[in-house]
Amino acid sequence: MRPTRNTPLKAQAAIVLAAVLVMSLRPVPVWARPMTVMSSFPMVNQIMDGSARSFSIRFDGPVAHGSARLTLITPNGNRSLRARLGSEPNTLFAAVGNLPPGGYELRWRVQAMDGDESTGTIPFNVSAP
Repeated sequence: MRPTRNTPLKAQAAIVLAAVLVMSLRPVPVWARPMTVMSSFPMVNQIMDGSARSFSIRFDGPVAHGSARLTLITPNGNRSLRARLGSEPNTLFAAVGNLPPGGYELRWRVQAMDGDESTGTIPFNVSAP
């Protein structure tokens, strides 16, 4: 039933309420929740040598690469990394170069395609050669 000028106000309100309820029952996209890390390099608490030249984090859904933030926390300070825009839709990839021995953290912040933001930290160590 479509509201008209002759439809009583209560009936119009009921029609609008019914439409809102029907629209709220639509299925929610898979990515409408915090992003989950499926795999990463380095892995959490991994001990690696300093020859790694890149980092990657694969999520359970597509992310907005352009707004992603990757920060490498090093023994000597923080370093921002750029996520490669041409990566797979669900993967952040960044070049890093050689790393000296020490304790590190890779901090990430991504937005899912629905706008929800997720953050995380991957601690790892680089061993002496």
